[in-house]
Parts: sequence; C-alpha cells; structure tokens
Amino acid sequence: MQKTNFLRYILTFFLFALPVASLAQGGGATVTVSGIVSAAEDGQPLIGVNVIAGPTQGVSTLLNGGYSIQVASGTVLKFQYIGYKNVEFVVPSGKSSVVHNIALQSDSQSLEEVVVVAYGVRKKGTIAGSVSTVKGGEINDVPTASFDQALQGKSTGLMVLSNSGEPSSPASFQIRGTNSINSGTEPLFILDGISISSNDFSSINPGDIESVSVLKDASSTSIYGARAANGVVVITSKRGRIDAKASVKFRMQLGFSNTASNNWDGMNTAERIQYEHEIGIAGNKNYEELAKVNTDWRKEVFKRTAAIRNYEASVSGASKVFNYFVSGGYFRQEGTALQSDFERYNLRANFEAKAAKWLKLGTSTMTALEDAREADQGEYTTVTPISAAFFMMPYWSPYREDGSIASRKDGTWLGTNDNPLEWQAANPSSYRRYKVISNTFAEIYPVEGLTLRTMFGIDYTQLNAKNASLPSFTSNNGSGRFGRASSTAFNYTITNTINYKLDLNNAHSFNFLLGQEAINNQSESFSVSTRGQNNDKLMTMGTGTTASSWNDSFAGSSYLSFFGRAEYNYRNRYYADASVRGDASSKFGTGSRWGAFWSVGLMWNLRNEKFMERRADWLTMAQVAFSTGTTGNSSIPPYDHLALLAGGPIYNGIAGVAPFSRGNEDLTWEKTWTTNLAFHLGFFNRLNLNVELYNKKTTDMLMAVPVSFSTGFSTQWNNVGAMVNRGAEIEIDADVIRTKDFTWNLSGNISYNYNEITELYNGRDFYEMSGANLRLEVGHPYGEFYANRYAGVNPANGDALWYTKDGELINEIRDQDKVMLGKSWNAPWQGGFGTTFSWKGLSLQAQFSFVGDRWMMNNDRYFTESNGSFQSYNQSKRLLYDRWKKPGDITDIPRHGEGVYFDSHLIEDASFIRLKNLSLSYTLPASLLKKTHFFESARIYFQAQNLCTWTSFSGLDPESDESLYHAQYPMSRQYSFGLEISF
Repeated sequence: MQKTNFLRYILTFFLFALPVASLAQGGGATVTVSGIVSAAEDGQPLIGVNVIAGPTQGVSTLLNGGYSIQVASGTVLKFQYIGYKNVEFVVPSGKSSVVHNIALQSDSQSLEEVVVVAYGVRKKGTIAGSVSTVKGGEINDVPTASFDQALQGKSTGLMVLSNSGEPSSPASFQIRGTNSINSGTEPLFILDGISISSNDFSSINPGDIESVSVLKDASSTSIYGARAANGVVVITSKRGRIDAKASVKFRMQLGFSNTASNNWDGMNTAERIQYEHEIGIAGNKNYEELAKVNTDWRKEVFKRTAAIRNYEASVSGASKVFNYFVSGGYFRQEGTALQSDFERYNLRANFEAKAAKWLKLGTSTMTALEDAREADQGEYTTVTPISAAFFMMPYWSPYREDGSIASRKDGTWLGTNDNPLEWQAANPSSYRRYKVISNTFAEIYPVEGLTLRTMFGIDYTQLNAKNASLPSFTSNNGSGRFGRASSTAFNYTITNTINYKLDLNNAHSFNFLLGQEAINNQSESFSVSTRGQNNDKLMTMGTGTTASSWNDSFAGSSYLSFFGRAEYNYRNRYYADASVRGDASSKFGTGSRWGAFWSVGLMWNLRNEKFMERRADWLTMAQVAFSTGTTGNSSIPPYDHLALLAGGPIYNGIAGVAPFSRGNEDLTWEKTWTTNLAFHLGFFNRLNLNVELYNKKTTDMLMAVPVSFSTGFSTQWNNVGAMVNRGAEIEIDADVIRTKDFTWNLSGNISYNYNEITELYNGRDFYEMSGANLRLEVGHPYGEFYANRYAGVNPANGDALWYTKDGELINEIRDQDKVMLGKSWNAPWQGGFGTTFSWKGLSLQAQFSFVGDRWMMNNDRYFTESNGSFQSYNQSKRLLYDRWKKPGDITDIPRHGEGVYFDSHLIEDASFIRLKNLSLSYTLPASLLKKTHFFESARIYFQAQNLCTWTSFSGLDPESDESLYHAQYPMSRQYSFGLEISF
C-alpha cells in the first residue's frame, strides 16, 4: 500500500500539482469518515468504489472494501460504482470521526450503459473511440440460426448482407467500406476474448448473447493490430446478474417461413405454347395433352411452409462465491428450398468464482452440435433446385398420376434430362459439425488498482460431410457413388495482461494496460469418394469398387503480439487514450514478419464544463471526439510467401513433385490509416444525435499481381497499390412521447462511404478482371462495372444496339467499346430506421434496413431472356410480350435470334428497403405474477422477419454481397410465435 500511495503523490506533484486538501463545503470542523462498502446482494466487499467529496477530493475503496477520508462536517459524500445505484451520505457535525458502512444496490439500467471494448469494458460516454453497441435484447428474439441477420440496419457503418436463404449460411460483414482488393475484407470477430470466423455464427445461440460491439475507428481497433484493418466485432455472452437467487428462464418459439420475394416472370403453359408457336419450334409436340399440365416450378422447388422451432432454457445468478450463467437450447429450421434444413443442439456454461479476495477464476464455454443439409445454389443445371425452378417447362409434371415422383426410368417423366425432384431425392448431401469455443481465465489483485489476468482459449471445429448418388437413380445405371470428407480446425489463444488503475484526488484517472498474446491456427482435412455401389441401402465407401477421388490438406499459421494502452480522464471532461501493438505473423518472411500499429484518441465532454451548467435543462450530452491511427491486414494464404514444391501431380502413372507457389520473402502487412471525428449530442434527455466523419487510407495492399506465364505461375502476392475510403455516419434516437405508461420511440441511422483506388501495381492505371465485367482503375471505386453500354433495339429491324466508346450507335458489340459505367456492386449508402410503441406491457416494434446505389449483374436473365440461345429452357414472359416482333415496335428486347450478351442491360439496381422485423409483444404485469409466488416475468410475442421488400431488382432477392447474381437461394420470410417466462 505504501508503494501505491507513493505513486499517487509522485504523479500528483509532477503531473498536475493540484491541492489535495478537502473542500470545506459546510464550513464545519474536519471529520474522518471511514467504513466498508459492500454489495447488498451477497455482502461481498466492492473494490474501487469512488467516494467523492467534491470536485478535487475523493478516494477509492481498497481490497477489503474499506475507505477513509477527511472532510468537513456537512459535506455530501457520493458513493459511485459501475453497475450499482449511486448513494449519498451527509457527514454529521459534532464528531471527529464517523464510521459509515454501506451496501450498494445493483442497478440493471446502469449495467446496460457499460460498453464492451478491446480487452475490457468502459462506461458509456467515457471513450474516445467509435463504438456502436447492439444489446442482446435486440438479438435474442429473432428466429434465425445465427444472430447476424438481427444486426442488419442496427449499427452505423456496419453493412450486413445475407448471401443466401440457406438456414446455416452466414451473412457477410463490412465496416466502413472495402479496404482491400485481394486480401480479407471481413472484420475481426471476437467472442469472449477468442477470435472466431463468421462460419461459427450458426453455432452460437442468439439467446446467449449479452451484446455486440462494433469497433470502427483506430482508437478502438488498433490495439488488435494486424487483424483489425476491417474493424472489429466483439461478441459478449451473458453472465449471471448480481442477484440474491437464481433466475430461471425458458423461451419457446414456433413458426414457419417461405420465400421473401415474389419476383417471378416465368411463362406458364399457355404462354410457353404460344411462344413456341411464334418462334417456330412447335415440332410434333402434342399440345393438347401438354396444355392439361401447368406446373409452377417455383412452388415445387420452394416450400410454402418451412417449420421453425426453438427451445431455450437458462439459469443465472450469483452467490457469495459464484457468478454463473448456464443455458441449453434446441433449434430446428427447415430451408425453403428442397433438401435444405438445419438443426442445432447447444450448451453454454459461464462461471466466475472469487476464490480469494485477491483471486478470481472463471470460464466461458459453449458447445454445439449441428446437422444440416444444403441445397445446391449458384449452379446452372436442370436438376439443382434453384436453377431448375427457372429452366423446367411448365407443361412438365414432376409427379405420376398417383402423386409419387415421376421418373425417366418408367417413362413418367416427360421432360429433358432428369426430374429435379427425383435427382434431389437420389443425390443427398449433408454435414455434421461439432463446435467447442472455451476460455479459462484467472485474475489476481496483488495491490490496489492492479489486475493481473491470464486467459487460455480454444476454438475447435470437427466437420464431417457426406454425399451420395444412389445406384437406383436412372442416370447411374445401377452404379452409385458415395463420398465422405472430414476436417478438423484448432485455434489456440493465450492472452496475458497487466492492468493498473489510478485515481488522483477524484480529478485525474489513469488506466494502463500491458499485454501479450499468442495465437496458433491449425487445420487439416481429407476427402475420399468411391464408385460402384449397387444397393441403395448399402451406401458406404467400403461397398464401392473404385476410389474415384481423394484429397488431403494441412494448413497452419500463428501470431505473436505485444501491446499496450494508456487512458487518461480529467474530471470527466477531458479524455485521452493511446495504444501501440507489435505483431508478428508466420504468413510473412522472417525479414518482414513484424508490424507496428498505433493510435491516439481524444475526447472533450463539453457537458461537464462549468460554463455549460446553465444549459443542463436542455443539453444533456455534448461530446467531441477525435482519433487517428493504424491497423493491419494479413488475410492471405498461410504459405504463399514461400517458394514451395508440392507433391500430387501424376505423370505417366507415377507420382511427382511440381512447383506450388512462387513466393515472396519481402511480403509484409497491408496497412490502413484511419482518422475519425465524432460529435455526440443529447437534448432534453430524449433526443440523441451522433455524427461521425472518417478517412481511411490503405497502403501496401496485398494483391495477387499478374505475372508472366513463363514463370510457371499466373500471379504472385505482393504489396502494391493504395485505396481510400471516406464517409459520414448519422445516427438519431428520440423518445417522441414519453409518459408514465406510454412511450413512442423513433430511431434511424444512415451511412455514406466513398471508395477510390488511388494506386495499382507497376504504375498501371487499370487492370481488367477477367470474366467479371469489372475493372480496377485508378480514380474509380473498387467494384465498378466495366462493360458495353446497351442502347436498346432498332425499331426498324429489331437489331440490338450498343454505344461505342465515343457515344455513337452501332449494331455490333466490341471489346474496345467497353467503358466504366459508374455503377458499383459495393453500395455507398446503407442504414436502417425503426419505431417502437410501448403502452404498459404492450409493445409494437418495426425495424427497416436499406442499401442504396448498389448494382448487380443478373446472370439469370442471360438464360431466361436468351432470345433463342437457350430456348430449350423456360423463358421470361418478357420474351412473349415485350420482344420486338414487327417494324415500329419500341422495346428493349430485340427480335428472336438476336443473342444476349453480358452488357449493361443485365446490370440492375439492387438497392432495396426491407421491413426486417415487425414484432408485437405483451409482458404480464409484475403485480399479477407476484401473487403466484413462483413466476418473475412472462412475455408472449409474435413477429415477422423480412416481411416486405421494396426494390427494382428483377431477381428473386436483391440482398447479396456479390457482383454477379446467379441461381441464388433467396431469403426467407419468417413468422413466429414466442413465449418467454422467468421464475
């Protein structure tokens, strides 16, 4: 203790030389007040409680919860501690010493104001960095396999797009634009201190999540250094709330889903027959019989009602020794497409134990078992379900007269190739995944204000997949196929930190953090497939006669890091922080392995200035924050910096060795420098406004640069090029009406990001990406389309027309006339808005999300508007009604026989506004439940997800993060009923 006090005096003298004498607020005699501060729930002493006597005087409680302070009689002492209600005590007169023990009551509302940041938590409004938080209450009720969809439109600067309606498919995340071309663009995801992948989201029960923090600027992300160039998403699981008894909660959700979009323009039978006669392909078909069948293949491929079931139970609380949260759950969601569903069993156990006054131990562990079947998407075949919905003729029936599936084997299938429903049933594919994410930590408090923490974490994944093609399937001719694949991945994390907090005279608060972290990633996989199975009930690898394919692989990478952070707070008015981190990665050569990253952040809380006191009645928040700093990116394959040979090639029946990678020992970190300026305003304690401006510049971009084929390779990784992202974010939240029983809240956010490539490799101004209708060009954004401009149809003869590069009309398409179109698949605009009405226990909530000025090339139209190129497939109604047929017709679809091309007419505006969630809930009155002497709370609710979508995009779903839309599994619209009870 003497050493700690000595540090206080030294820092006081050299840094600020402020007086430590107490303020004689009442002008009375000096009184020594001492005592113990503890938690009312369990009687445990509270360390670090602020005992405030005035603007320049105060102390903090010690390891045993004790405090002692000398003040004048009549002084008002304030006891403040995060997570507890503030308490005041007036020092009496007539005594020279007073013993005042106090038990603080927990404050759940105060706990909600805690923001999770890198390697710790902070009270809301006391950080200089840009952090957006989504609380678990906004996530827990969403009836989806993973929580990512619940984040859409909730956080400024965070774009969340679901690439697929597959129940187990993760969404893509992007924070403040795209920072890289070939390297990773996803943020770093941290779950309870362990880095995870977005593929792990389906393993996490959304009901176990306490909060999700989105770290966006350098001040909040640079301490993660080499992995944080694209931002950080910190996911925190629930802990037991401080309480006198256990709280048991049960949640049930039942519902169903169907496709969220009704965009469908395929021809029905009458239209298809008319079309075939018009273009002259009728042939010898018996149209009288065909006209009796009118199959809507969309309804055959997509289910009308795909069931959703979710059951969760949890127990949480705290005793004098333990703080605990234990949960278990079962989730099942059928996919809307054939042969698609997802099932999950999960368990979680979070414990913290005060083993001694100076020692805390804890663990956070989750396990999950997942079973899934996935429908093929992105494949253009006549048998995979998504594309089959487009390609199959409406006059083909998939069923026999008795309702069973028609087959080519007995001639009941009249279509070309195979019946898609039969193919799906005869070619099953599934996987089972085992997931464990666990950490164990220990915290030691050797002296006041000092915390030593060590954590060991593991992320383990075991994935087993199998696929088969039954021998009874017609196309297999009695010879089946069966394959299995298995992969195992380990991620080990060891983190050691030293944290020291120091408060001087209730005026100067310091927080110092030093840390070391080591991460090791290892994965291995193999797959084997055999052929020759002759019995549907004997489908194993061993029952095959020939091994048709085999493969195995191994990969590994590691990081070693050292980091530090210093924070300063002067009278809750001026805040400053600085961080530095050094990272080494095995993905780079020994001479360029280390990278250094840093940040500085400043924040001024104007609201706490004396000159603002007169505005306290209407200006409830006024803060200005600034930060700048660097982060890194190393998301490349683990061994490409090495020039390697690899086995595998077979020459003349003999296994051989061949060059595998060209290597680049000078390869090093991609770096991003971010500067952020933020304004946080609050009015009348009802309206909050946040405005942020940022600039990010990425240099030394990691790119797979084209090289001469004479080297034996087509590309080589190098550090070349630069890119900038500049943007603005606005967030507003307002209680329009707030009375005792009724509240009407409005909230919304909008973000704009401008992206520009400022430098490419070897001094080049542009680089065309083959087969993608995209070109990288200096001065243009990444993802801008490069294509011929379609000019419509010549009304005289029905020929397609295009513009030359100079704007002249021609009737032929030429590569030299391609131009940058000013349309990008990376949306610059995104955000969300919502409203909530609450009256007593009744609540109605609506949440919208939107994406603006985003474009996609609709590859599906290449097949469905082919003008004869794919006439054996069903076609769009537009070819019947809008096609040019005679001179003078004004249309954008040329005459039959005029081929379709990948030009600008296939590039569509994929902007959309989506009613993401609509919910109605009722919470039973606490007074009523109290009479049961058993139930603490009860709530019933109904909600709909992805209820409505407004878009001009003609595909099944505008929501995607790709530039090319092709046979995509559309999002589902979900309806569910929920019940939640606590006792």
